Amino acid sequence: MPGTLIARRFLPHARDAVRTDVRIAYGDRVEEIGSAGNQPADADTLVLPPFCNAHDHGRGLKTLAYGVSDTAVEAWVPGTYTLPPIDPYLIAAASFARMARAGIGSVVHCHLGRDPAGLVREAAAVRRAADDVGIRVAFVMPLRDRFRLAYGAEEMLFDYLAPADAEAVRSHWLRPIAPIAVQLAAAQEVAATCEGPLFEVQLGPTGVERCSDAMLRAVAALSHRSGRRMHMHFLESKYQRQWVDKEYPGGVVEHLRGLGMLSPRLTIGHGTWLRPQECAILAAHGVTVSINTSSNLRLKSGVAPVAEIRRAGMKFALGLDALALDDDDDMAREMRLARLLHQGHGFDEAVSGEEFLVAATDAGAKVASPDPGAGRIAAGGPADFLELDFGAMSADLIDGLYEPLDVVRSRASARFVRRLVVAGRTVVEGGKALGIDEPAIGRALHAELEGHAPALRALRPVLARYQAAIGRYFLDGCHLAAGGDAAQ
Repeated sequence: MPGTLIARRFLPHARDAVRTDVRIAYGDRVEEIGSAGNQPADADTLVLPPFCNAHDHGRGLKTLAYGVSDTAVEAWVPGTYTLPPIDPYLIAAASFARMARAGIGSVVHCHLGRDPAGLVREAAAVRRAADDVGIRVAFVMPLRDRFRLAYGAEEMLFDYLAPADAEAVRSHWLRPIAPIAVQLAAAQEVAATCEGPLFEVQLGPTGVERCSDAMLRAVAALSHRSGRRMHMHFLESKYQRQWVDKEYPGGVVEHLRGLGMLSPRLTIGHGTWLRPQECAILAAHGVTVSINTSSNLRLKSGVAPVAEIRRAGMKFALGLDALALDDDDDMAREMRLARLLHQGHGFDEAVSGEEFLVAATDAGAKVASPDPGAGRIAAGGPADFLELDFGAMSADLIDGLYEPLDVVRSRASARFVRRLVVAGRTVVEGGKALGIDEPAIGRALHAELEGHAPALRALRPVLARYQAAIGRYFLDGCHLAAGGDAAQ
C-alpha cells in the first residue's frame, strides 16, 4: 500500500550527512524523496536504513532456556544439539520478531543442521515465519561431511569418557551424515520451493574443519554455475586456528582459493583469528566478513582483528550470532560494543565510528539481500526504513551542542525503535511486531519446551561430562594428533 513518511531527520546512507524535514513517498519501493515543505513530522525522529544481522542462527529459544550456558565454543556447540524437536515456525517467528523490534530489517539466517529431508521441511516453516513477521531473510543451508564431535582425531574423545557416557554420546551426538550430492540437492530443492523477493537461499558450508575438500569444491562449483551466494563459519576459535595451521601448512586461505571458494559471493562468519596476509587475500577476492563481537566474547573465542581487516580493504558487516550481550538481539548496542572495542587507543583511530554504522546497515544488507539497492534509502530502491525516536534519545541535550550521529552511536538501542518498514510494509510500530501475536508464540514455545523438560534434565549430567571431556581433549592437543578424516 502506498505510503508517505515525514522524517524530521533523515540519513539515506551511513556515510551521508543527516538531512532535515524530508518527505518520502513509497510503495514497495521508494518513489520520491524531497522536502517536507510545510508538512511537519509527527515526532522528532531519525529515519535511516534498517540494521542487518549478517550472521545468526535464529534461536527463538535462547540456549540458556534449554540448559546450555556460555562456555568455549567447542563445548558449547554440542550443548546446542540438545535442543528438542520444537515447531520450527515458532522458533523462527519468535527470533525474527525480536530482531524486528530491535530495528533489524534483514538477517543472514544460518539454519541449524538437520538431515536433508528435515531441512527441506524446516525451510518452509522459516519462510512462512519470515513472511508473517515481514523481514528479509537469507536462509543459509548448513552443509558438512566430517567431524561430528571434535575436529582432529575425534575418536580419541571417547578415551576421556566412561563407557556409559561414551555410548550416550555415540547415540545422541554421533549422527549420520548424508552424501554431498544429497545435501546439495536439498539446497537446490529449498531454493526452488522457498525463494521469493524477501527470501534468498545461500549455500552454507559449516566451516573448513567440518567440510572436506570434496564438499568445498562441490559447493564452490555450484556457486560458480548458479551465482548462488555462500556463507561459511571461519576461524572462530584458537583451536580452529591451530588445526588449520597443522592441516594446511601452505595456508588455509590459499587452500580455499585453490578450491575455488574465494569470490564476492562468499561471506565468512567470525574471522576472529584472521592474519593480516589472509585479510589481504580475502579482500582481493571481494570476500566479506561478518564480525560477531558479543558471541566471540561470550564463547571465549577472542576479539576479531577489525583494524587489520580494514587496513586490508576487506568489507565487514556485523552479526549477532544469536548471542547478543544481553540475549536481546539489540543490534544498536552490538554496534556500540564493537566500536568501543575496535576504535583504537589514545589518538590512534583504528576504525571510525562511521565504519561500524556502515557495517550494521549497508555492508550487512549487501550480503543478506540480493537487491542492489539494499542498505540505502534512495528513489527506486527498496522501501526499507528504520525510524528511531530521536527526541527520546536526546531529551537532555541542547540543540547546537551535539551531532545527531554521535547520539545514535552513543545511545541508540532497541527501546528507541519507533517504526520499521520493510518493502513498504510496516513491520514494527509502537514496540510491537505487527505480523504475529508475539506473546502467544512465546507462550506456545514455553509450553512445548516444558514438555521436553524431563528428558533435558536427565541429559544434563551426561552433557556436563561430555563438555568436560571436550575441554580435556583440546587442552591435551588431541585436535592436532594424527588421525581423523581430514584428508577426505
